[in-house]
Amino acid sequence: MAVDKPEQSVLSSEGRMYAVLTGAVIILLTTTVPYLTILNIFLFSGIFLAGTVALNRTILRFQARLSYSEAYFVACLAGLAGGVLSEIAAYICMQYFNYRPGTESFSLVIDWMIGMAKGKPELQEQVQQLLEAEKLAIAPVKLSFTDLLINMGVSGVMYGLIAGIGGVFAVFRLKRKAAKE
Repeated sequence: MAVDKPEQSVLSSEGRMYAVLTGAVIILLTTTVPYLTILNIFLFSGIFLAGTVALNRTILRFQARLSYSEAYFVACLAGLAGGVLSEIAAYICMQYFNYRPGTESFSLVIDWMIGMAKGKPELQEQVQQLLEAEKLAIAPVKLSFTDLLINMGVSGVMYGLIAGIGGVFAVFRLKRKAAKE
């Protein structure tokens, strides 16, 4: 009776750091760069892509064989770091530049939805609610240090979970591709 040995990771600490930094930078870009933030309106796809790209690039660069659980863990760390960086960047933008990241993407989606609702009187109540939501999103906000810490924690956890799924997807794709060859 043969016993399967669990796959041993060959990903060095340098490889882990590379994956975390790559994922964190992609998350930072998709959550703060104007119009690029629209990716995250659609089921946090920018965060998912950050985990996928970070693990894909890391595995190919370091020629590492990762299990799904290890890929999830490393991508979760990338998401956590990206969430913290994203909230710090958003805090700086709001405090010093009166700019809330993502508002222009939100306005584009609202404009698109209002355009779709034209000529449909039964949707006018929802259109008014969208216009009110847009006013609230554009209004300047001042956050306290406690708000920043809470936002960093919540975003870090949420982004970590989503990026982790992206990391598992990257391993799945690479394993599937290797099986075909």
